[in-house]
Amino acid sequence: MSGRALIPRAPGRAAGVVFLLVLCLLLGACRVELYRDLTESTANELLSALLERGIVAEKVSLGKTGFAVEVDEADQLRALEILRDLGLPKPVYDGLGTVFRKEGMMSSPMEERARFAYALSQEIAASCARLDGVVDARAHVVLGERDVTTGSVTPASAAVMLRYAPEAPINQYLQQIQQMVVQSVPDVAAERVSVLFFPVMGDVTRPERPVLSDIFGIKVLRGSAERARTAGVLIFLAGVAAGCGGLVVFRRVVRGTGQARSGTR
Repeated sequence: MSGRALIPRAPGRAAGVVFLLVLCLLLGACRVELYRDLTESTANELLSALLERGIVAEKVSLGKTGFAVEVDEADQLRALEILRDLGLPKPVYDGLGTVFRKEGMMSSPMEERARFAYALSQEIAASCARLDGVVDARAHVVLGERDVTTGSVTPASAAVMLRYAPEAPINQYLQQIQQMVVQSVPDVAAERVSVLFFPVMGDVTRPERPVLSDIFGIKVLRGSAERARTAGVLIFLAGVAAGCGGLVVFRRVVRGTGQARSGTR
């Protein structure tokens, strides 16, 4: 019997299986999706907002469908609260070109007026949302109308609601916002334009300084500290298993070689 036939391979395979299990645990360690099918700019905006506030987040490419943002499962609730209070991801506003896209049959005059009022509301809200410090913007437009039977006139009016970061001086833009609405809505008077400001409650709009933890002499974000500890323990166990397996293999090889030499004598 040759010495090669006496070499056992089971311990080596066991060590390989342990290594693969550790690798799978590290790669899929409790990650959950917050949002998917995002544009890259939107995903980057969410990623930046979470990282600035100490949440360990990752941007994952989904191919043709866009991107997803993932966080640790333990941070999911906190991350959702932060994004909600920041008004992220920001709503997609429909412009005039979208609302009045040519499709289907012709609309009635009433439907056209409703669509026009909605399109104006979307355009105004989109413009206000671009102001520094604005977290969320909504606009409501009522077009002026004359009743043909009674001759009474319903004057045009508009209302704008802005949620803003408390530290942002958004109130100083009141007159400019009113002027923009007056010039956007047909036949609306300045006194018929209301602009309402609501500060975001809490301090999530203010970026936090990341809190670092010391793991094996390495500084990591607090949110990833537990994962780092788990990874270290699993890698250590994998190393111990591989070392034990190698030692068993070595001893059996030595024993098999000795038996082979004894048999040839």
